[in-house]
Amino acid sequence: MSEEDKAPATGQGVRMELPTWDHSRSKRRGGDAGPQEDAFVTGVKEAGRTAKARSGLVIGGTIAALAVLVGIIVIYNGRQTASATATRQLATAARYESEAEVGDPALLLGANKGKPVAPIVKDEAERSAAVTKALDELDASAPGSDAALAGTVVRATGLLRAGDPAGAEALYREFLGKAGAGHPLQFAAREGLAFTREAQGDLDGAIAELETLAGQKGTFYRDMALWQKGRILERQGKTEAALEVYRQYIAEYPLQQPSIAQNDVRKRLEELDPQALAGQPAPESPIQVVDAPGAPTP
Repeated sequence: MSEEDKAPATGQGVRMELPTWDHSRSKRRGGDAGPQEDAFVTGVKEAGRTAKARSGLVIGGTIAALAVLVGIIVIYNGRQTASATATRQLATAARYESEAEVGDPALLLGANKGKPVAPIVKDEAERSAAVTKALDELDASAPGSDAALAGTVVRATGLLRAGDPAGAEALYREFLGKAGAGHPLQFAAREGLAFTREAQGDLDGAIAELETLAGQKGTFYRDMALWQKGRILERQGKTEAALEVYRQYIAEYPLQQPSIAQNDVRKRLEELDPQALAGQPAPESPIQVVDAPGAPTP
């Protein structure tokens, strides 16, 4: 178990560092997926590229990345229910929440050759202010819209990042109460709700939310829900129960096929039960990136 997973739950008022995850390997599509699910999966793949490029993001940050990509790609391009202004305000809020680089603007601009690839803020307070401003403008310009509803997820993510899991929980529950069963951000809100319960020390409650998220075999995002469930069971000291979940994961999502949490599950099985990996393919070698002559060092 990593030192991060051993850490005690964080209380309100302390910035929360949740487990990072790399979802650059996206869940494969089912054979009966319709056009909306295709767009949904495309959005997740794009969000995965963002998460991989910014490996320091906490879990809440990746949720916000999904929020803007899925919200815009699926809800607005697919249903055409939001104005360009509302879409832009939601995108602005989500980009600041999930992608903003924190630090000296001059140094960051210099490293990017004067062309910022993400919003730049001097500190977390400036990030929070930018997110809040965009979401407040969204609520004022398009109250009750799909865009404003999606903004609730982004706002909740900011509270979770800032160390207010109780406030985040209230917003995630508000979203889930208003969103329909087929809303494309429901999975993000359900996962966020699990993290708020974990942050407040209610590990059983977190597992209950993850079990709801996991649903039945074939459910989108079930692989991530299984991984998070196993991780929390380990935090509870229930190693055998966690192992059962990890074995279930590789039975449903063989490691030779892409799935969101396969690398994390493999690492836990390598430590706890190497025999469970018998017959599974070896991990891929990391890709070596060679900088061009004269290129700045990352």
